[in-house]
Amino acid sequence: MKTFKEQIAADNAAIFINDMEFADTHDLNGTECKAVVQDISVAEAAEDFGQAYTGIYGSRVQVNCLKQSLPEVPVPLQVFVLDGKMYQVESCADDMGILTIQLVVHDR
Repeated sequence: MKTFKEQIAADNAAIFINDMEFADTHDLNGTECKAVVQDISVAEAAEDFGQAYTGIYGSRVQVNCLKQSLPEVPVPLQVFVLDGKMYQVESCADDMGILTIQLVVHDR
C-alpha cells in the first residue's frame, strides 16, 4: 500500500498535470515539460493590488507544473522564459509537489 505522500505524488502526475486534460507540453526556462498555463488579465490583477499605471501594458501568466520537472525552483525577480517569451517571476509556491509560478512582463 502506498503512503499518503506517495499517492499525492502519483496523483500530481496522473491527474492534476495530465496532458489529456488541461496540461500541454511547454518550454519552461529551457526545460520541456507538461504544464498548465493560464493568462491572467493585467488590468484585473492591477486593480486587485491597488495599482494603476497609465500607458504601461503587459501580461501575466500562471504556470502550474510538477516540481520534479524543473531543474530548479524559480525565485522572485528571476528572469524566466516561457515558450520563447521572457518574463519575470513574481512569485512561486510549492503545493505538495506542484509549483504555481506567477510570471509578469510589462510592455509599452
